[in-house]
Amino acid sequence: FFWDAPVDHFAPPWETKATFRQTYFVKEDYYSHGGPVFFELGGEGPIEGPPDGFIEALAKERQAMLVVVEHRFYGGSVPNGNVNTSNLKLLTIDQVLADYASFIDWFSKEKQLVAGTKWFAFGGSYPGALASWFRAAYPEITAGSLSSSGVVNSIFDFTMFDIHIARAIGPECAAANRAITAAFEKAVLARGAQEEYAKGLFGCQQSTLDGDFFYMLADGLAMMVQYGAKSRLCSNITAVTEVSSTPEQIMENAAHIVKQYWGRKFGTMCFYDTTCLSDPSRYEVGDTARSWRWQMCYELAYFQSAPLAGQMEDGTRMLQPLRSFMVNMTYMVEQCYAIFGSDFNPVRGVVDFSTRRINARFGGAQPIAKKVFYSNFGDDPWLEASVMPPRDVDPEQPYEVAMCDDCGHCMDFSTPRQKDPPELKRVRARFQKYLDLW
Repeated sequence: FFWDAPVDHFAPPWETKATFRQTYFVKEDYYSHGGPVFFELGGEGPIEGPPDGFIEALAKERQAMLVVVEHRFYGGSVPNGNVNTSNLKLLTIDQVLADYASFIDWFSKEKQLVAGTKWFAFGGSYPGALASWFRAAYPEITAGSLSSSGVVNSIFDFTMFDIHIARAIGPECAAANRAITAAFEKAVLARGAQEEYAKGLFGCQQSTLDGDFFYMLADGLAMMVQYGAKSRLCSNITAVTEVSSTPEQIMENAAHIVKQYWGRKFGTMCFYDTTCLSDPSRYEVGDTARSWRWQMCYELAYFQSAPLAGQMEDGTRMLQPLRSFMVNMTYMVEQCYAIFGSDFNPVRGVVDFSTRRINARFGGAQPIAKKVFYSNFGDDPWLEASVMPPRDVDPEQPYEVAMCDDCGHCMDFSTPRQKDPPELKRVRARFQKYLDLW
């Protein structure tokens, strides 16, 4: 389905209100007249159907209607039909939250829902942050939210992403990860045939920017941990070590497992290619790369830079970085300007102030929203951008973390199974108490 969403919710009143077609899905199989609406907030990707998994299971038990709305500038929901930099200035947190608030008002009238129908919001990862921020910006519209792996703390220099992965995988696996990075660094920096060979293992051209290549390599390994495949990654890469294998074997094995897990085209995706990201004409419906990079550069950051070797934090020496030193803040920020040009923002370094604005408004690591349940998972590095101690911010912002091996990002959104870890079952059970209370 589609609805006509305002292109600019904050345009002057004398301007004509332009609209765009925003996609949404509805499922009423379990709905009983007067029951609640479980509203999943779309995020940095296209939507393909109504909410499923855990949210659907909850709806079935509570006779709820299921609704999800696609995030502006993702999938087919693109205002003005392009992702040019001047148009992307309509891609802000304020516009997104206003989309969801306006949709609820429109949909309630369109479906003639019973007055007082309760809406409950769900979001995971970045939409998990939106689920919290929505409660802060429009507290009267929903009864509460579930923020699963919600990245509510907008961090500029996010070195803790790398450090969390290193802690989660343990010393042996971390050493194997560093050996992979070192082997690729040595080959790439040798230039010539060695660089061509190393980058070619992922299908990349020799001309691929070093920062782009090593960002892709770091993500390919780290995201396996993030999404609950730590055991699979570590059992593989610890079997091919510097002692028993050549640098070429180490690189070939790493490329094989990354491509096997993420797909053969992972290394050549637009997402990691500055040149591709710089060209808005290369956008295809369903692509996420340029829109999400805009959100990172313009407001949210979460730049996953390499920690400095020997870096200290609160008097403690941090673990050695897993990712290459070439994935640093200079690369991250300069990439923003390379992609979006001077029209992005002519003031160098302004990105940091954008993250401060978001955190000042919504509370950052100590959110100001009420009636939000925060769930997190021990292996997930995005836990470091979620609520920080004291984690039960107040009685109306409960927090729960499942500390278990292979417990990854937004794990509670998956379909419940009998063999789920007890830690995950505990998180879901506690959340349901608040869902029914609110």
